[in-house]
Amino acid sequence: MAASREALNQQLQQIVNSLKEQGILDNQFWMVHLLKEANSPFFLAELIPMFCHNDQTTLRDLNRTLEKEPVNYHDMSELTMKIKGCTSSFGARRLALACVTLWRAVDNKNKDG
Repeated sequence: MAASREALNQQLQQIVNSLKEQGILDNQFWMVHLLKEANSPFFLAELIPMFCHNDQTTLRDLNRTLEKEPVNYHDMSELTMKIKGCTSSFGARRLALACVTLWRAVDNKNKDG
């Protein structure tokens, strides 16, 4: 069982390293991963679906806000920062950078990006 656990940990590390090399994850993800040691062995397994659900809901709200005329740029800015905050604290670097780009467009009141 210990060998199997070690093999899974090595596989996870390889996947995370690959995602880091692609710029999808950053070092913050490892910090979140290490929290499992302090909290519970299933912390990350519980956190990932919650992160995905929350961001999916916020993205849906963002899309609805964008479709309304006139566009409420204040709400767009708040929703964008909400997503960026979640992605930054989770270590999802590429999504956090996309949020910065979106926030700049919203700040410039540029609906088309």
